Amino acid sequence: MIARVETSIKIDPIAWDSAKEVFKEYNISVNEAINIFLNRVRLDGTLPFEIKKPSENLLKSIKEIESGEVVKYSSKDPIAEMMKDLKS
Repeated sequence: MIARVETSIKIDPIAWDSAKEVFKEYNISVNEAINIFLNRVRLDGTLPFEIKKPSENLLKSIKEIESGEVVKYSSKDPIAEMMKDLKS
């Protein structure tokens, strides 16, 4: 028998509860589901689902927002104000 490793992880409670309901449909426990995930990673050498890297444009936009380098419109009609700026 393989010895088990005990661990402690912090989990989003909403994701935890939702996932437990899905696992019940497959008649597996959370521990079994985590072991399935870990073994898939071990066997495939990658995550068992696609994660897309953000584009360079998105990363640039995120940095601009975080640094406050964005134009903010505070009028009652910000879209009209933005369109006016674009046309000028």
